[in-house]
This record gives sequence, structure tokens and C-alpha cells, in this order.
Amino acid sequence: MKKIFKNLLPYKNRIMVALFFMTVATVCDLMLPTIMSNIVDKGIHLSDMEYIKANCLNMFIVSLLGLATVIIGRKYTSEIVAGFCCNLRRMVFAKVNTMTFGEMNEIGTAALITRSTHDTETLGWIASVFCGNIITIPVLFVGGVILSFQKDILLSLILLLFVPIVFIVVIAVGRKIEPLWRISDEYIDKQNDIMRERLRGIRVIRAFDKEDHEHERIAEATRKMAENIIKSNVSMGVISPLALFLLNISVVLIVYIGAARMENGTSAVSAGDIFAIIQYVTLVMTSIINAAFVIVMIPHAKVAAGRIGEVISAEGIDDKIPEEDLEFSGDIVFDHASFKYEGASEPALSDVSFHIKAGDKVSVIGGTGSGKSTLVSLMLCFRMPTEGKVFYDGRSTDTLSHKTVRRNISCVLQNSSIYSGTIKDNILMGKPGASDEEIAEAAEIAEFSDFVSTLDDGFEHELNQSGKNLSGGQKQRLSIARAIVKNAPIYIFDDSFSALDFLTESKLRTKLSSKAKGKTQIIITQRVTSAMNSDMILVMDNGRLVDSGKHTELLERCKIYQEIYASQTGGAK
Repeated sequence: MKKIFKNLLPYKNRIMVALFFMTVATVCDLMLPTIMSNIVDKGIHLSDMEYIKANCLNMFIVSLLGLATVIIGRKYTSEIVAGFCCNLRRMVFAKVNTMTFGEMNEIGTAALITRSTHDTETLGWIASVFCGNIITIPVLFVGGVILSFQKDILLSLILLLFVPIVFIVVIAVGRKIEPLWRISDEYIDKQNDIMRERLRGIRVIRAFDKEDHEHERIAEATRKMAENIIKSNVSMGVISPLALFLLNISVVLIVYIGAARMENGTSAVSAGDIFAIIQYVTLVMTSIINAAFVIVMIPHAKVAAGRIGEVISAEGIDDKIPEEDLEFSGDIVFDHASFKYEGASEPALSDVSFHIKAGDKVSVIGGTGSGKSTLVSLMLCFRMPTEGKVFYDGRSTDTLSHKTVRRNISCVLQNSSIYSGTIKDNILMGKPGASDEEIAEAAEIAEFSDFVSTLDDGFEHELNQSGKNLSGGQKQRLSIARAIVKNAPIYIFDDSFSALDFLTESKLRTKLSSKAKGKTQIIITQRVTSAMNSDMILVMDNGRLVDSGKHTELLERCKIYQEIYASQTGGAK
């Protein structure tokens, strides 16, 4: 929590200014009861109209000063809180971009969204309290108590009798609601997760008529979230009526005892003093209520800070090896490499060994879940082998910087990533600073130029987020163009031709073979037709490399390859 609130340090000067103005506003609030007391005792009691007018003007000036300073103080507070929340979200976003896949999976995308929105707003509220009420509460309490004691000690003591009762209730409520906030935040995460699943799979849900089931899932998560929020709010709601009840009792006692003492002549307390003390009691009780809500909200802030701290304190991708200016030849070796995901009972890859020579075109084929994409993750150093080694030009990946490896690889991953901006912007992500000629050439090789030529604004055509205004095939071809423009020694295509028709794929492969001649190409695919012309085909099954060789060789000896071939071609050789 301390680490998170260090983000307020850059605003320390503004915080001091905000505290100053809030202090002035609080002092103005404390001055008003004394002025009112003087009006009652010296103006109304003595029928001095001029004195009443003069002090009413003083009250008006003090009130205006209090209003002006509150507005200025709140303005500074709002700016501080906005900046604090912005910096906090920036920290979370920056850390998420460096987190490992294991850390991402452990927390979950939905929880990361909640932590950068809901939890950040909760801490923003605490920051707002710190910049305003942190000075208002003690000044109101101490100032109100001192000024009321100056009027009459006995009547003022009545107020202090009720203060411990309020704080005992506050502490009890705070202990009760902390687990409720934690559970409610967990179900907010679950709500986000279910909604993301629903939006991403809306077509499948409708196709299988599972909308009612999805409604039930979201309704259950909402119900449990609401139950815990309602319980915590009801517990917090006890504080305000209890404080008001005690306030009214103290006012009644003050009026009753004060009036009795005035009648008996046992005290010099006046009617104006009693009015002033009642006002001070109200101010003091207001400060107590505010303090109570701050104390009660601390558990919620503690939960939010813990959740954000979990993200910020994540180790992230540890790339301590310095980047080197190396250009790979394209020689890749897997030496008994195995990999097991966190919490998995079985390894995703087991004892995989092969050698890809520089300039070879290699295809990796296998069914869903055979370990093809995990193989790509190891090549890109997204994950490191749990056993064995991966080598580039004879150097193990654990001796190379991740940046060095990725600079030498141009890849198209399984899910096409398209970003808001122009077509040109998306292609330039592969090679920032590429010329218009290079962009046009990459689009031509990727069979994307025909589509671009139909657009009035060509490469300057604006794309929606995630490429919502493109078809699946257009997204893949744009992603391929982005990979081609990089012109790296190694190309990896992870099932990136699946949305293309056979004719388009054939044209694209012909042009790509010419462009990437002498470069290593690794094609992850489920199509035999995409793999059969490769220099070597790696056949994967259940995380194991079951065979490798050319198309004709595998047709003769590899049963799994024969089955894949037969299922896609009807068995015709």
C-alpha cells in the first residue's frame, strides 16, 4: 500500500496547497458558531440591530471565504486524484506488458481489467480523502472541542461521552466488511470474465442455443457479488444513523442541562453559548462520521491495494542478458526440449529433438493440442524449456537476450492481431520506418494489394480496433504483410493461412518462396497441402515429435501422417 501511494509524491506541492485551502475552509466553519453566539447574546438579547447587521455581514463574508476556499481546495484535490489514478493505471499497464504468460494466466485478463478500473477508482477515493479530509477531520474535531470547552466545560463533556461508542462500532464494522469486499471484488472479476467469454463467443453461444445457460452464469456471479456488496453497505450504513442518534441525544442533553443551569443560576452559560455548543457538537460529530467512513473504507482500499500490488510486484519477463547485434543464419536445434505449463499434470512438449538447417522450409503438422503452438513459444522465448535446450546458430536461448532472438524472427501468430489505425500503420509495426515501396511489396506478396486497391484511401484506410472492419482472410493477409516487411532471417507462420482459400494460399506461397529464398521458414499448419512441399515435415502428437521427413517418406512410414492425409484428401496419393 505504501508503494502504491508513493505515486502521490510528485504532487506534494499541490497537496500542500489543497490542504491549506481546506484548512482555511474548516476554520471558517468553526468561526460561524461563535459569530452566531455573539448575535444571540449581544445583538438579539440587547435588541442591538446594528450589531446584528454587522455580524450577519461578517457571517456572510466568512461563509463566502469558506465556499471559495472549498472550491479551490476541491479543484486541486480533483487534479491530484486524476493524476494519481492515471499514473497508477500507467504502472499497471506497463507491468502487464512485461508479465510472463504464467503470471497472466494466474491473475486472468478479467481481473487485470478490474484492477486497472474498479480498484484504481477505490484507491483514488482514498487519495481524495487524504488530500482533503485528512486535515478537515482533525481540525474540525480538535477545534470544535476546544471552542466548545471555552463556552462551557460540563456541556462539552457530554459530547465526548459518545465518541468512544462510535469508534467501537466503526472498528467492529471494519473487521466485518473486509472479507466481504474481497469476495465482491473476486466476483466482479468473474463477471468480467464471463462477459468477455460471452462477447467473444456470441456466435457459438447462439449456434448451440446456450444463451439461457450464459444468462444463468452471469446472473449467479452478479447475485453473489451483489450479496456481498449489500452486506458491506448495510454494515457501513449502521454508522451514520447511530452517529446521528447520538448527536441528537447529546443536543437534547445539552439543551436540557444548559437550560436547567441557567434557571438555577449555577453557571454563566448563556443562550448564545448553548446554541454555539450545539453547532460545535454538530461539527465535531460530522468530523467523527467522516473519520468513521474513512476507517471503514480502509479495508476496501487495503483489498484494492493488495490486488493492484499483486500486479505491480509481479516479476515479469526476466531478460537480464544484454541485447547483442547479431544476425542469425537461421540454423535452429531443439535438443531434448520439454515444457510443462504451470499446474498442468502432463507436459505440453516431451523430449523434442530436431535440427532445422539455415534456409530450410519446414512444416509442423499435427492435430489440435499436439504442442505446435507451444513449440513456437519456445522458439520466440515466450517460454523457456523446463528440460533440454533450444539453440540458434549453436547458442542456447538461455544465453541470448529475448530481444536478440525476436529481432531475428518475423512471425505471424495463430490469432491475427490488428490494431486501430491505418493499414500502413499496422504494416509498419513489422518494420518501423519502412518505405512506401517496401510496404507495397509486402502487401503484394501477401495477396493484400488487390483489396487495398479497391479502397479510396488505399494504405491510409482506417481500421477499427481488432480489425472489426476486415474479414478473417484480410486480417491474416495483413498480418502476413507485416511479417514480410520485417525481412528477418527466420519466418514463423503459426497456422496463419487457415482463413485463406486454396487458390489465394497457393499464390501467396509462390511469392513468399521467392521473397524468402535462402531464409528459414517454419510453417505451423493442420493442412497437408500446406506442408507437402516442405524440405522437412515435423509430425507432432500429444506433445511428442513422432516422425520427421519429406512428404513421400512420411506417407510410407508414419501412421499419424497417413491418417491426416487420408482425412483431408480421401486417401488419394
